Amino acid sequence: MKSNEFWGLLINPFRKVAGWQAFGLGLVFVGVMGLVGTLGHVAFDGALDMHLTDSLTYAQSFLYLGISLASVVLVMWLAGVMIAKQVRFIDILGTMTLAKAPFLLLAVAGLFTTAPDLTQITQNPMAVFSSVSFIVLLVLSLPVMVWSIALMYNGFKVSCGVQGSKLTLAFILGLFTAEIVSKLALYWLL
Repeated sequence: MKSNEFWGLLINPFRKVAGWQAFGLGLVFVGVMGLVGTLGHVAFDGALDMHLTDSLTYAQSFLYLGISLASVVLVMWLAGVMIAKQVRFIDILGTMTLAKAPFLLLAVAGLFTTAPDLTQITQNPMAVFSSVSFIVLLVLSLPVMVWSIALMYNGFKVSCGVQGSKLTLAFILGLFTAEIVSKLALYWLL
């Protein structure tokens, strides 16, 4: 495999894998994320969110991941139905599930992260800088989110078969809506 092809697949693997294959592979990543995230006290509690917690059960971890994933899939499918003539639900399900894969890096980083005490931060906001591992996690979170958004966009584009401003606008609105839906669902359930 050529270097350019490798990097291309990291941003858009959906040229090679979609539908049930992407869903199965994505479930493996999501499952490992849930297990590792629980051990590292990393909660994925939104369409693009990740937070460190004091305690996290396996049930909570997988509930957060399930709600997050369901909100992204359902909202993006509805957005796709609005802009495309034919969108298969399984394609949206597969591509959006696999697009969560980069967050596994944050789950692993959470195993090695010590978060500063919240009471210290409220008294002295500079206390955030007392934990090097926390700073590394914060810095790592930005490229991971960008990568995941790129994967979601490419998956949405491949699934809908649409290009241009209509696709971009539907994706942006869908992503914001999915974040709101996931937060509201978690608020109502917890």
